[in-house]
Amino acid sequence: MGSRRSWVLAVLPVLALSACGGSRLGHDAIVAAAGGGTPPAAVAPQQGTAQTLPQNGSVAAAPGTSEIVGGGGAATAPALSGERAAPAGAASSGGGSSAGGGATISQPTAARPAGPLAPIVLGNVGTYSGPAGSSTAGTDTAVQVWAQWTNAHGGIAGHPVQVFTADDGGDPQRSLALVKDMVENRHVIAFVANQVPFTMRAQLPYLHQHNIPLVGGDNTQPLWTEDPLAFPLGTTIAEAVLGDYKEAHRRNLPKLGLLYCIEAPACTYIHDYTANGGAAKAGEELVYQSQISLTQPDFTAQCLGAQSAGAQVIFLGMEANSILRVAASCSRQNYHPFYIATSAQTTRDLEGDKDLEGFFATAQDFPYMVGNTPATAQFQQAVQQYAPDLRLSGATTIAWASGQMLAKSLARVGAQAGSQDVLNGLWSIHDETLGGLTPPLTYVRNQPAPPVGCYYLIELRGGRWTSPSGDTYAC
Repeated sequence: MGSRRSWVLAVLPVLALSACGGSRLGHDAIVAAAGGGTPPAAVAPQQGTAQTLPQNGSVAAAPGTSEIVGGGGAATAPALSGERAAPAGAASSGGGSSAGGGATISQPTAARPAGPLAPIVLGNVGTYSGPAGSSTAGTDTAVQVWAQWTNAHGGIAGHPVQVFTADDGGDPQRSLALVKDMVENRHVIAFVANQVPFTMRAQLPYLHQHNIPLVGGDNTQPLWTEDPLAFPLGTTIAEAVLGDYKEAHRRNLPKLGLLYCIEAPACTYIHDYTANGGAAKAGEELVYQSQISLTQPDFTAQCLGAQSAGAQVIFLGMEANSILRVAASCSRQNYHPFYIATSAQTTRDLEGDKDLEGFFATAQDFPYMVGNTPATAQFQQAVQQYAPDLRLSGATTIAWASGQMLAKSLARVGAQAGSQDVLNGLWSIHDETLGGLTPPLTYVRNQPAPPVGCYYLIELRGGRWTSPSGDTYAC
């Protein structure tokens, strides 16, 4: 959850505009490995467009013409400081920097026009810089990839899709301001794939005032199953952590250590769940626990403490960069436990680190290295077409699945789409897997989403992330 730059909470975000089911498998059957391929070289942006390059990949513009207007023009809403929009058909990451004084805004284009109907306008606000960014960066780009792919394939019920994305930098006040701007000035009808481990609570009261749903997101805190406007996409947090503990016990690793961050409510929740029966529920014994900071440069004290306590496996409640520092610190003490986490914390940056060999994690949605079903193949094709340099992660698959669920909810919408249409469509979802992108999902009218206990599994083998069970989930 952090970039390699210093953590600045009050950043000025970049606001960007562009516009076969899984099967069930028991723990003991998770045995075969599956690897991923190498993406092609990046596609250069169209000449003459103001492309914002994400920290972890570029998004190629879809075929078509680009029209860039100034701060006025087609979109007359005032721009927040630091806002910037991508050119027509091009997606931008919220993690970049503004290159001009005013916002540039354009309409998305598509290889095949989505249709003449009014656009469906969506928002995405998340923490894509600071420590959280090492795990969440790329979500905003992945949402834009989904929008471009959707528009190139007919849109949603004939409606083109427009998506605004923004980085809140982990600042709750900034996050709320961005959400307000998107609702009141951009007229978004839903938010898709918000990665908000620090800022979700700041957004929810305002979203309730306007009855606007959150469709998918970080899924790392209990708010996702406590609030009726939150619709989690994939395994919910307690169930994902329990899945890790079950897998550890199945591998005869009964002595558990836990390192959890001080900065995020999600980390505190993982600690409380683990210490108050979660570990024991899987047959694990919690022998060591320590709170840490995401800005902590060294973890030698924690490694020595876990080693002395006999911890065989350590759950890491932190982002990817901190995970790398923990592994290095423990290795220097000749301590090599197994490490576990949820896939929302993992990225390809962890590949190739010998100290992390054998790391395994529950994946809330389909493993990002697979593409052997029609639904997962679409994801891989879209990334290669629109963002070949995108660093895939658990967060990027959540973004794609969230977009597909939004499309599913509006599949029968009429000439005008609103927030209530999204909600009505979501409340009709029952045991939906989106062709194998998620475990079975069900939503209930005006009620919090029920917990989702099924999950996928990924593991570092030979220095690469693999999916031992492919696209098959366990429960």
